[in-house]
Amino acid sequence: MKRIHGVLPGVFAAAALAAAIACPPTAQAQSKPMVNLTDPCPIKAENWRGRAFYEILFMFRQPDGGGIGNYFNSLGNALPEPNDAMDVRFRALDAETLRKDYGGDGVFFNGPRRLVANTVTGMSWEGCKQRVIAGIPLNLDGVFEVPSLEKFVSGSMPPYRPMVSKRTSSMIFNAGETVYELITPEGAVYTMFSLSLKIDPKNTIENLPTLGERLTLPTGWQFRSRKLDNEMVLTATADSNPPNTVVLDQLEGNYQYNAGASAKK
Repeated sequence: MKRIHGVLPGVFAAAALAAAIACPPTAQAQSKPMVNLTDPCPIKAENWRGRAFYEILFMFRQPDGGGIGNYFNSLGNALPEPNDAMDVRFRALDAETLRKDYGGDGVFFNGPRRLVANTVTGMSWEGCKQRVIAGIPLNLDGVFEVPSLEKFVSGSMPPYRPMVSKRTSSMIFNAGETVYELITPEGAVYTMFSLSLKIDPKNTIENLPTLGERLTLPTGWQFRSRKLDNEMVLTATADSNPPNTVVLDQLEGNYQYNAGASAKK
Protein backbone atom coordinates (compact mmCIF):
# COMPACT_ATOMS: atom_id res chain seq x y z
CA MET A 1 0.00 0.00 0.00
CA LYS A 2 1.51 3.32 -0.99
CA ARG A 3 0.72 6.66 0.52
CA ILE A 4 0.55 9.42 -2.07
CA HIS A 5 3.07 11.42 -0.08
CA GLY A 6 5.02 10.65 3.09
CA VAL A 7 4.95 7.55 5.25
CA LEU A 8 2.41 4.89 4.36
CA PRO A 9 -0.78 4.89 6.46
CA GLY A 10 -3.10 2.04 7.17
CA VAL A 11 -6.75 2.27 6.37
CA PHE A 12 -10.22 1.00 6.51
CA ALA A 13 -12.27 -1.70 7.39
CA ALA A 14 -15.03 -1.34 8.70
CA ALA A 15 -16.20 -1.80 11.55
CA ALA A 16 -16.31 -4.39 13.90
CA LEU A 17 -16.92 -6.61 16.72
CA ALA A 18 -14.57 -7.95 19.37
CA ALA A 19 -14.17 -9.10 22.88
CA ALA A 20 -12.95 -6.41 25.21
CA ILE A 21 -13.78 -4.41 28.27
CA ALA A 22 -15.94 -1.54 29.43
CA CYS A 23 -14.76 0.52 32.38
CA PRO A 24 -15.81 3.68 34.21
CA PRO A 25 -14.98 6.85 32.27
CA THR A 26 -11.61 8.42 32.97
CA ALA A 27 -10.69 12.09 32.95
CA GLN A 28 -8.59 11.47 29.86
CA ALA A 29 -11.48 9.73 28.11
CA GLN A 30 -13.85 12.59 28.87
CA SER A 31 -11.46 15.35 27.81
CA LYS A 32 -10.07 13.72 24.67
CA PRO A 33 -12.83 11.77 22.90
CA MET A 34 -10.90 11.81 19.57
CA VAL A 35 -14.05 11.25 17.54
CA ASN A 36 -13.76 14.06 14.99
CA LEU A 37 -11.81 13.31 11.83
CA THR A 38 -9.28 16.01 10.91
CA ASP A 39 -6.12 16.41 8.79
CA PRO A 40 -6.97 13.83 6.08
CA CYS A 41 -4.24 12.19 4.03
CA PRO A 42 -4.85 10.23 0.80
CA ILE A 43 -3.78 6.59 0.54
CA LYS A 44 -3.84 3.67 -1.86
CA ALA A 45 -3.48 -0.05 -1.10
CA GLU A 46 -3.04 -2.40 -4.04
CA ASN A 47 -3.25 -6.19 -4.34
CA TRP A 48 -4.21 -6.71 -0.69
CA ARG A 49 -6.73 -9.55 -1.12
CA GLY A 50 -6.05 -12.27 1.46
CA ARG A 51 -3.42 -10.25 3.34
CA ALA A 52 -3.46 -9.65 7.10
CA PHE A 53 -4.47 -6.49 8.93
CA TYR A 54 -5.60 -5.58 12.44
CA GLU A 55 -8.01 -3.10 13.98
CA ILE A 56 -8.53 -1.67 17.48
CA LEU A 57 -11.52 0.48 18.49
CA PHE A 58 -11.32 3.01 21.33
CA MET A 59 -14.96 3.64 22.35
CA PHE A 60 -16.79 6.21 24.49
CA ARG A 61 -20.13 5.88 26.26
CA GLN A 62 -23.05 7.98 25.01
CA PRO A 63 -25.81 9.38 27.28
CA ASP A 64 -28.35 7.00 25.71
CA GLY A 65 -26.19 3.95 26.44
CA GLY A 66 -24.78 3.71 22.95
CA GLY A 67 -21.12 3.90 22.04
CA ILE A 68 -19.04 5.99 19.66
CA GLY A 69 -15.33 5.98 19.02
CA ASN A 70 -12.42 5.82 16.61
CA TYR A 71 -10.94 2.79 14.98
CA PHE A 72 -7.25 2.39 14.31
CA ASN A 73 -6.26 0.05 11.50
CA SER A 74 -3.01 -1.46 10.23
CA LEU A 75 -4.19 -2.13 6.67
CA GLY A 76 -1.40 -1.33 4.25
CA ASN A 77 1.34 -0.93 6.83
CA ALA A 78 4.37 -3.21 6.76
CA LEU A 79 4.25 -5.73 9.60
CA PRO A 80 7.43 -6.82 11.45
CA GLU A 81 6.62 -10.57 11.43
CA PRO A 82 4.68 -13.12 9.33
CA ASN A 83 0.90 -13.31 9.60
CA ASP A 84 0.77 -16.14 12.17
CA ALA A 85 3.17 -14.38 14.53
CA MET A 86 1.29 -11.09 14.16
CA ASP A 87 -1.99 -12.87 14.88
CA VAL A 88 -0.49 -14.10 18.17
CA ARG A 89 0.64 -10.57 19.08
CA PHE A 90 -2.79 -9.17 18.37
CA ARG A 91 -4.64 -11.82 20.37
CA ALA A 92 -2.38 -11.17 23.37
CA LEU A 93 -3.28 -7.46 23.67
CA ASP A 94 -4.95 -6.40 26.92
CA ALA A 95 -7.95 -4.07 26.72
CA GLU A 96 -7.60 -2.60 30.23
CA THR A 97 -3.96 -1.70 29.65
CA LEU A 98 -4.80 0.07 26.39
CA ARG A 99 -7.74 1.88 27.97
CA LYS A 100 -5.42 3.28 30.64
CA ASP A 101 -2.81 4.23 28.04
CA TYR A 102 -5.12 5.92 25.56
CA GLY A 103 -8.38 6.69 27.40
CA GLY A 104 -11.93 5.71 26.60
CA ASP A 105 -14.72 3.70 28.17
CA GLY A 106 -13.95 0.51 26.28
CA VAL A 107 -11.37 -1.01 23.96
CA PHE A 108 -12.40 -3.50 21.29
CA PHE A 109 -10.28 -5.84 19.19
CA ASN A 110 -11.48 -6.50 15.64
CA GLY A 111 -9.61 -9.40 14.16
CA PRO A 112 -7.19 -10.83 13.22
CA ARG A 113 -8.55 -9.93 9.80
CA ARG A 114 -7.85 -10.59 6.11
CA LEU A 115 -8.93 -8.26 3.30
CA VAL A 116 -11.34 -9.61 0.68
CA ALA A 117 -11.25 -6.57 -1.64
CA ASN A 118 -8.33 -6.33 -4.07
CA THR A 119 -7.47 -2.65 -3.72
CA VAL A 120 -8.45 0.10 -1.28
CA THR A 121 -8.10 3.86 -1.75
CA GLY A 122 -9.35 6.73 0.33
CA MET A 123 -8.43 8.77 3.40
CA SER A 124 -6.71 8.21 6.69
CA TRP A 125 -6.71 11.00 9.31
CA GLU A 126 -4.49 12.91 11.74
CA GLY A 127 -1.98 13.33 8.94
CA CYS A 128 -1.40 9.54 8.95
CA LYS A 129 0.28 9.78 12.36
CA GLN A 130 0.81 6.20 13.50
CA ARG A 131 -0.12 4.64 16.82
CA VAL A 132 2.18 1.61 17.26
CA ILE A 133 0.83 -1.03 19.65
CA ALA A 134 2.79 -4.26 20.26
CA GLY A 135 4.76 -3.49 17.12
CA ILE A 136 1.56 -3.17 15.05
CA PRO A 137 1.49 0.18 13.20
CA LEU A 138 -2.03 1.60 13.23
CA ASN A 139 -3.64 4.68 11.65
CA LEU A 140 -6.84 6.50 12.50
CA ASP A 141 -9.31 5.45 9.82
CA GLY A 142 -12.78 6.43 10.98
CA VAL A 143 -15.61 6.62 13.49
CA PHE A 144 -17.75 3.67 14.59
CA GLU A 145 -21.14 3.80 16.34
CA VAL A 146 -23.00 1.04 18.18
CA PRO A 147 -26.49 1.17 19.76
CA SER A 148 -25.32 -0.38 23.06
CA LEU A 149 -21.83 0.00 24.46
CA GLU A 150 -22.48 -2.60 27.15
CA LYS A 151 -23.57 -5.23 24.63
CA PHE A 152 -20.64 -4.39 22.40
CA VAL A 153 -18.32 -4.80 25.39
CA SER A 154 -19.79 -8.12 26.44
CA GLY A 155 -19.42 -9.56 22.96
CA SER A 156 -23.18 -10.08 22.65
CA MET A 157 -23.76 -7.56 19.88
CA PRO A 158 -25.88 -9.58 17.46
CA PRO A 159 -24.73 -10.21 13.90
CA TYR A 160 -26.88 -9.27 10.91
CA ARG A 161 -27.65 -5.81 12.31
CA PRO A 162 -26.66 -2.64 10.43
CA MET A 163 -24.17 -0.41 12.28
CA VAL A 164 -22.67 2.96 11.35
CA SER A 165 -19.05 3.11 10.10
CA LYS A 166 -17.93 6.62 9.12
CA ARG A 167 -14.93 6.54 6.79
CA THR A 168 -13.86 7.66 3.35
CA SER A 169 -12.84 4.76 1.12
CA SER A 170 -13.22 2.99 -2.19
CA MET A 171 -12.89 -0.79 -2.09
CA ILE A 172 -12.17 -2.24 -5.51
CA PHE A 173 -12.95 -5.82 -6.53
CA ASN A 174 -11.36 -6.94 -9.79
CA ALA A 175 -13.33 -8.38 -12.68
CA GLY A 176 -13.36 -12.17 -12.41
CA GLU A 177 -13.28 -12.21 -8.59
CA THR A 178 -16.00 -13.96 -6.60
CA VAL A 179 -17.80 -11.73 -4.11
CA TYR A 180 -19.84 -12.85 -1.10
CA GLU A 181 -22.99 -11.01 -0.10
CA LEU A 182 -25.79 -10.83 2.45
CA ILE A 183 -29.26 -9.71 1.39
CA THR A 184 -31.67 -8.32 3.98
CA PRO A 185 -35.39 -9.13 4.04
CA GLU A 186 -35.95 -5.66 2.55
CA GLY A 187 -33.64 -6.44 -0.39
CA ALA A 188 -30.60 -4.37 0.68
CA VAL A 189 -27.31 -5.95 -0.44
CA TYR A 190 -24.19 -5.98 1.74
CA THR A 191 -20.89 -7.11 0.17
CA MET A 192 -18.09 -8.69 2.23
CA PHE A 193 -14.89 -6.65 2.23
CA SER A 194 -12.96 -8.40 5.02
CA LEU A 195 -13.12 -11.60 7.06
CA SER A 196 -12.18 -12.40 10.64
CA LEU A 197 -10.16 -15.25 12.14
CA LYS A 198 -11.14 -14.37 15.72
CA ILE A 199 -13.95 -16.89 16.17
CA ASP A 200 -12.79 -19.49 13.63
CA PRO A 201 -9.06 -19.44 12.72
CA LYS A 202 -9.90 -21.64 9.72
CA ASN A 203 -12.22 -18.99 8.27
CA THR A 204 -9.59 -18.08 5.68
CA ILE A 205 -10.08 -16.53 2.28
CA GLU A 206 -9.39 -19.96 0.74
CA ASN A 207 -12.42 -21.31 2.63
CA LEU A 208 -14.84 -18.58 1.58
CA PRO A 209 -16.43 -20.83 -1.11
CA THR A 210 -18.00 -22.88 1.74
CA LEU A 211 -19.02 -19.87 3.86
CA GLY A 212 -22.69 -20.12 2.92
CA GLU A 213 -22.81 -23.65 4.34
CA ARG A 214 -21.36 -22.46 7.66
CA LEU A 215 -23.63 -19.49 8.33
CA THR A 216 -26.98 -19.61 10.13
CA LEU A 217 -29.01 -16.72 8.77
CA PRO A 218 -31.93 -14.96 10.43
CA THR A 219 -35.38 -15.41 8.92
CA GLY A 220 -35.65 -13.58 5.62
CA TRP A 221 -31.90 -13.07 5.11
CA GLN A 222 -30.06 -14.60 2.16
CA PHE A 223 -26.41 -15.37 1.38
CA ARG A 224 -25.04 -15.54 -2.13
CA SER A 225 -21.78 -15.61 -4.04
CA ARG A 226 -21.31 -14.35 -7.58
CA LYS A 227 -18.48 -13.92 -10.04
CA LEU A 228 -17.94 -10.39 -11.29
CA ASP A 229 -18.05 -9.70 -15.01
CA ASN A 230 -16.70 -6.20 -14.42
CA GLU A 231 -14.76 -4.35 -11.76
CA MET A 232 -16.90 -3.40 -8.76
CA VAL A 233 -16.25 -0.50 -6.37
CA LEU A 234 -17.74 -0.07 -2.88
CA THR A 235 -17.56 3.58 -1.83
CA ALA A 236 -18.06 5.31 1.52
CA THR A 237 -17.75 8.93 2.65
CA ALA A 238 -17.13 9.89 6.27
CA ASP A 239 -19.69 12.71 6.28
CA SER A 240 -22.36 11.08 4.10
CA ASN A 241 -26.02 11.38 5.05
CA PRO A 242 -27.36 8.76 5.50
CA PRO A 243 -24.10 7.36 6.88
CA ASN A 244 -22.31 4.28 5.58
CA THR A 245 -23.49 1.06 7.24
CA VAL A 246 -21.95 -2.36 7.74
CA VAL A 247 -23.20 -5.69 9.05
CA LEU A 248 -21.36 -8.67 10.48
CA ASP A 249 -22.03 -12.35 9.98
CA GLN A 250 -21.73 -14.69 12.96
CA LEU A 251 -18.02 -15.25 12.18
CA GLU A 252 -17.53 -11.46 12.26
CA GLY A 253 -17.02 -11.07 8.54
CA ASN A 254 -17.54 -7.41 7.58
CA TYR A 255 -20.02 -6.48 4.83
CA GLN A 256 -20.65 -2.95 3.52
CA TYR A 257 -23.93 -1.71 2.12
CA ASN A 258 -23.73 -1.91 -1.68
CA ALA A 259 -26.11 0.61 -3.19
CA GLY A 260 -25.18 -0.46 -6.73
CA ALA A 261 -26.05 -4.14 -6.28
CA SER A 262 -29.44 -5.69 -6.93
CA ALA A 263 -30.92 -8.45 -4.80
CA LYS A 264 -32.10 -10.08 -8.03
CA LYS A 265 -28.66 -10.44 -9.64
